[in-house]
Amino acid sequence: MKKLFVVSAIALAVITGCAQQSPVQLESSAQKQQAAAIVVSPNDQRAYKTLTLPNQLEVILVSDPTTEKSAVSLSVGAGMLQDPMTQQGLAHYLEHMLFMGTERYPDPAEYAAFFSQHNGAYNAYTWLDITNYMFEINNHVYDEALDRFSDFFKSPKFYPEYSDKERNAVNAEHSMRREQDFLAQFELMRRMFGDHPSNRFLAGSLESLSDKPGSILHEEMLAFYDRYYSANNMKLAMISNRSLAEMELLARQHFSGIENKDIALPTVTAELDNSLFGGKRIHYVPNQDVKQLRLDFTIRDNSDQYAVKPNEFIAYLLRSEMPGTAAAQLIASGLVSSFNVSVNPDLYGNYGNLSIDMNLTDAGMQQREAITAMVMQYLDLIKQQGVDEQYYQEIKTSLANQFQFLEKTDGFGYASNLTASMLKRPVQHAIAAPFIYERFDAEAIEQVLAQLTPDNLRVWYISQQEPHDSELVRHVGKYKIVDIPAEEMAAWQQPQLALNLPQVNRLLPESFAIKARAEQQKPELVVEHNGIAAWLYPSQVFSDQPRGRLDIVLNSPAAQNDINARVAFALWRDLYNLEQSALRTEARVAGIGVWLSDGNGLTLNLDGFTDKQPLLLEQLLAGLTPTITETGFSQAVDRYVRGLANQSRQVPFRQAFWAFNSLYRGGNYNPEQLIAAAQAMTPDDLTAFIAGTLAANQVRVFAFGNYDQQDVQTLVSKLDAALPANRTTTPYAQSPFWKPAAGETLVLNRDIHVTDVALIDMHVHPEQGMAVRAAASVLASHFSNQAFDTLRTEEQLAYAVGGTAIDLNDYTGFGLYIQTPVKGPADMQQRFEDFKHQYWQRLQQVTPEQFAALQQSLLISLKEPPKNLQEEMRPLVSDWYRERFDFDSRERLIAAVEQVTLADVQAFYQQTLLNPEAARMSVQMRGTAFSEQPFATLPNQQLVTDLAEFQRRMATQ
Repeated sequence: MKKLFVVSAIALAVITGCAQQSPVQLESSAQKQQAAAIVVSPNDQRAYKTLTLPNQLEVILVSDPTTEKSAVSLSVGAGMLQDPMTQQGLAHYLEHMLFMGTERYPDPAEYAAFFSQHNGAYNAYTWLDITNYMFEINNHVYDEALDRFSDFFKSPKFYPEYSDKERNAVNAEHSMRREQDFLAQFELMRRMFGDHPSNRFLAGSLESLSDKPGSILHEEMLAFYDRYYSANNMKLAMISNRSLAEMELLARQHFSGIENKDIALPTVTAELDNSLFGGKRIHYVPNQDVKQLRLDFTIRDNSDQYAVKPNEFIAYLLRSEMPGTAAAQLIASGLVSSFNVSVNPDLYGNYGNLSIDMNLTDAGMQQREAITAMVMQYLDLIKQQGVDEQYYQEIKTSLANQFQFLEKTDGFGYASNLTASMLKRPVQHAIAAPFIYERFDAEAIEQVLAQLTPDNLRVWYISQQEPHDSELVRHVGKYKIVDIPAEEMAAWQQPQLALNLPQVNRLLPESFAIKARAEQQKPELVVEHNGIAAWLYPSQVFSDQPRGRLDIVLNSPAAQNDINARVAFALWRDLYNLEQSALRTEARVAGIGVWLSDGNGLTLNLDGFTDKQPLLLEQLLAGLTPTITETGFSQAVDRYVRGLANQSRQVPFRQAFWAFNSLYRGGNYNPEQLIAAAQAMTPDDLTAFIAGTLAANQVRVFAFGNYDQQDVQTLVSKLDAALPANRTTTPYAQSPFWKPAAGETLVLNRDIHVTDVALIDMHVHPEQGMAVRAAASVLASHFSNQAFDTLRTEEQLAYAVGGTAIDLNDYTGFGLYIQTPVKGPADMQQRFEDFKHQYWQRLQQVTPEQFAALQQSLLISLKEPPKNLQEEMRPLVSDWYRERFDFDSRERLIAAVEQVTLADVQAFYQQTLLNPEAARMSVQMRGTAFSEQPFATLPNQQLVTDLAEFQRRMATQ
């Protein structure tokens, strides 16, 4: 289960057709799509074709002449729901084994090596009713890659000798996630379903995947493959720069040979007994310190009603934070800090859920029954008055706007999503289904509302203070299940507060006008006024998009030198986002994302349709100083403290990278120091800090997309009016980078509250500059692939493992990372040391031809045109934040990569991982299963126990 997506595999009829996209008006585009049978966005200029191969494999072809990489995905309409009870996790295990060689390519390592050589990426995931395989690779080797990929589904080797290795890989993957609360709660959700097929162990482990009396693992796997891996139970999507005719030839050549066993498509028909779960309260003790309330309704799968969207209609009303709604009142009363609604209609196969999730304050923890009653009262209001066509029109408009200007994404994910969608919907709607809203269907809405009753409801009380009498088997979690008293459910019918249905959204765009713009080579400083500087860069690639992104930075040097300032910015951000929650929700529906983040000051981002951004910005700036009460402040501190404490319960390799990033950048502090500072702060302290920061700062703006100079000038005027008149301009502050010195070794060790060990071992090249960065960039994919193949595939030491190159400002780091359930820190570090020397032997065997392929593959990626606005903006805004106002970092890297040689790369490796004098950083996260095993000790190590103290005296670049 390399990726975790909630998807289902309901096979539907597919209509064959062809669509050639070109710049057209919306009306003519719709006519073309109708004739072609596949509905695509008017913004999509790619050509499409659908076909069914003679073996009944259904295919979507996407021809994109601008893409530098080709992609493919093949989905099988079978997954964990089809696992035999004697071999739970079998579908997932089979997914792993399929990569272990085929008749035409018998070497299990060959597939990974081929993709590494040609800058490719591949992956797969298994879920309840789907197994999805995909890859992306440079165009010129697409044919060769398809030959390898398609052989998985024609003649896999399934070497028995690789069984234990892949069982260990599956087990390591499960170990990496067994403490994640979402998966633990999902296990408990399904355990309450009795004999329903969804109630089984999904991922698999060494125990579940093993020979048993009457059930031999290898034989069961072969039987599963033979039973379900049939062409008529598969969907295929291909994306390339080739023509549709060429792609059709490739599809027929490589995939027509997959056997059609004409199987009956897998379905789940088992009925649920709602007496097993309905009307229950679940007291759940999570691994993370959270305070949550969830109303979890089980509903029948209605995925086939995607075109009339009853689930989306109900969720839209439930999650609204317009004045008078349940969410608005609960947040305003200080009982709830976030209110989210999600619907997964096929989460359990033929059943799904509608879930209302609330994060609670301490006050809310004391009022959980009252909160539940209010939400149920609001739900009754929706049933009585909310099935109103005005909301249909609003949702339809929002979805239509999104679809009209739908942007391209990476081919890797796009192909994967296409085949997953094809298993659920007719192919003509494989792309458009999330956005289609054909008509207002009151009956469909009422059918779902009729299921949102206490008989189908589980109420979850989630906190570390919950009573418990049971523990989960596969994941870490404690719980207790009780009946909800009848008198409590009866009280839900009693009025709590006056509630209102949502008002009309004010921020939906009314104009998609495109601002006039001239060609521009780089962002330009267009306004400087009263300590505010603004840069403008209209999109040069997507000039027909009525979207834009604003980065508004209120920069302050305070957080670099003062832990109280660091904490105050975080609390300010929290209180502001909470106070603006209703406005942000309204903006999101209208197609504008809004978020405030903290760092060296605050950064306000607006991203989306530009028509109503000025109106939105006025309201956002008016609330820049949030209301601070004793209760609200206390709640913000509580959220902040718990968030810091919960970091030690995250996946270990993520913890390791967080710690690593905090080590080499200035302005960081130990979590326990931040917690102490937050607990000592008062509301008056924060109030004074906000006033002082607004009076002394430097403001910078980066405007990218559908803006002109007048827009930016108006924006700057609004900012100036929102800030104090006598404001002082401070120097622009960036977090400084550690300056590495020969022989310097920094080590950061931590004990964490999860099981596994995670290590990062990073060596820093002694020289600065792009030539070094280029050598590292060329080498990175080859090095990482070898590390994965050796440490994961061959030795089964981990699931998450690889090599990476790190940008340390003017310097470059290069090294290894791993999360392992097998070895302690010292033992794992020793294996790293041995691998570094093993890899040197392999690097010396790389031929000039192999190196040229690696170099060319990287250049293809670096030179690839952006697929969307975010990709166009990313390198520019990155330079902007670092004050690299030539905006040419990417171009300089490309030029350096073009000049790098094999000898340069070999010398780079010697000067980093084989150089005892190279500066070095080591981060070691020791999990609970290895608490008695030692941390690794490195030569000349400097143990960093206090980040702030170290960074006060560290040399900086």
